[in-house]
Amino acid sequence: MRQEVGYILLGHALVVLFLVYQTFDLITLLYDDTFQDSITQLEIDNPGPALIPKIIHQTYKTSDIPEIWKEGQQRCIDLHPDYQYILWTDEMAHNFIAENYPWFLSTYDGYKYPIERADAIRYFVLNHFGGIYIDLDDGCARRLDPLLQYSAFVRKTVPTGVSNDVMGSVPRHPFFLKVIQSLESYDHNWLVPYITIMYSTGPLFLSVLWKRYKRWGVPDSFKIKIIMPEEYKKGADAFFTIAPGSSWHMDDAKFLMTLARHLTLAVIGGCLIAALLLYLEYLFYCLVISSAFKKMLNFILKTITFGKMGQQQYTPIQTQERGNIEESYPRRLMKTRNRKDSNLPVVVDLEKQETV
Repeated sequence: MRQEVGYILLGHALVVLFLVYQTFDLITLLYDDTFQDSITQLEIDNPGPALIPKIIHQTYKTSDIPEIWKEGQQRCIDLHPDYQYILWTDEMAHNFIAENYPWFLSTYDGYKYPIERADAIRYFVLNHFGGIYIDLDDGCARRLDPLLQYSAFVRKTVPTGVSNDVMGSVPRHPFFLKVIQSLESYDHNWLVPYITIMYSTGPLFLSVLWKRYKRWGVPDSFKIKIIMPEEYKKGADAFFTIAPGSSWHMDDAKFLMTLARHLTLAVIGGCLIAALLLYLEYLFYCLVISSAFKKMLNFILKTITFGKMGQQQYTPIQTQERGNIEESYPRRLMKTRNRKDSNLPVVVDLEKQETV
């Protein structure tokens, strides 16, 4: 194996290790362990004492919500006359953050996309008041009383992780406290709007925080319970019904969804991209082993070496004949042989030559 290949492999290994370190939390999502903390039908049929306050939170830009969501909203209100209902408008949310969490206001106002603020406010109101948050496109299909027995809950999303469209919590739950304290450090622009939203405030952000929260073990009283798809909307006794929504999805998200609907084309495209990357790797290898690259590398090393040597200064020495100090070369000089079969340097002592 060429030495250059070893260097390339070492460089690739270092890059892979760095990427694994940076994306470890995302990698852990490949293992779906939501079933371990899932809400069972037995728990729903035989609920324990209520812990979560009877408050329903929803958010929208103004109090005038689209007609397509009004039926689901009204259904939640009608099924829960004993619950407090709060629709958080943009103005109410801004004033709430400014008054109660001023340390976060600059980040809140600085979000590029309005949906990021809509995501953030739901975490803060659950941490502050407790209760149940429900997206406007999630209408209620039955009373939510059985969900009040847990200290906190979220719902499973497909294919892995959890979502933030339906959540519940007691006030000051350690998980949601961790969530609001992490929002600033996750506020990054990932160039693609869909990824930026998902990983700064959305379901991907919440899933990563959920994995980190439970990594080293959590007391039973503070576990996050998971609503599974059957209890969410698919089963006969599901808690919610879904109306058309997700209006925040932009062109990049629509493109990703199109790929999901055309999986074969997506796989073929992925293979073509992988082949292109392998070809670029081959071109890079050819460059590294080429004589031109080696000459360039040697030139750079010589330039650096001679540059350092040129910075060295000769020190004054005292000559015996004149008795004064003057600038001169050291007594031991380097002299090259004239023989054609060797260009190794020899050392000539000029002091000995003068005495002969």
